[in-house]
Amino acid sequence: MRSIRMVLVVGAGIMGHGFAQVLAMKGVDVLLADQTDEILSRGRTWIADSLAYMVELGEIGRDQADASLARITFTTDMEKAARAADLVLEAVYEDLELKKAVFSRLDKNARPGVPLATNTSSFDINEVAAVTAHPERVIGAHWFHPPQITPAVEVIPADATDHETVECTMEFMKHIGKVPTLCKSSPGFVANRIQFAMAAEAFRIVEEGLATPEEVDRIVKSSFGFRLGAYGPCEICDQAGADVYYSVYQYLYDKLHREHFAPSPILRKLIDKGRLGLKTGGGFYDYREGAAEMVKRERDRKLYNRLRLFRDEKGM
Repeated sequence: MRSIRMVLVVGAGIMGHGFAQVLAMKGVDVLLADQTDEILSRGRTWIADSLAYMVELGEIGRDQADASLARITFTTDMEKAARAADLVLEAVYEDLELKKAVFSRLDKNARPGVPLATNTSSFDINEVAAVTAHPERVIGAHWFHPPQITPAVEVIPADATDHETVECTMEFMKHIGKVPTLCKSSPGFVANRIQFAMAAEAFRIVEEGLATPEEVDRIVKSSFGFRLGAYGPCEICDQAGADVYYSVYQYLYDKLHREHFAPSPILRKLIDKGRLGLKTGGGFYDYREGAAEMVKRERDRKLYNRLRLFRDEKGM
């Protein structure tokens, strides 16, 4: 990984102040830029409060909190900061025209080869890259709220993004303790397409009077949501069986007549190939002989760990 000692974070709001905190806690010097001293002062207060709460929780010591805050320089001069940065993370309001304007300015001031990353949660990275003279260094780096805690970062190259920028972004995110995952640029990327599809169905259930918001949330947190910290949807499907999933989808589609319940063609392809999941040695993933018992034991270990936390939070 290229040496990244100084990072410019553009935007001191809900996401940007969290970026600055994460970076500073990992020993990276940060330039946090925004339009006014008032906004920057608010961002500084948020960071200080967050660090103080980490001390209260026993996550870090007071010395680390103080040292982290000292690594952040607050500035209203974005252009000057861009000239000093080894990497730029943009976290301005989710407005495409605003992001384009910011990237046009960053492209003119950042040193050659410095990666320019946008935290957009939905916009096509190609549209942002198109306003720059050097689109090869523009990339998406979509963090999740709260950024100082949630591990994931979706890394989304534009069509013109070069390999060096992709590798640098991936390695740097790992270096600061994140879990970066490559995905292609499309509306909503990966996480939000899944998250908003689930939310849409939850809202529909409330509208139909099938359950209250409280009941919906309780069911989600204590059922499939309980498992999602350990396993993703493709892994869970492999454990249950592609044939089982296909059958459930078919029943829901026949009864509810909603297109999003139509059985996925990828499930049909897996079934036709005899890849039903763990029970046949292959599904979305390949499994070696004897894997079923090993996966079951590992599953139970992970879920019992989560069950202890769940019970502790609920006072059970």
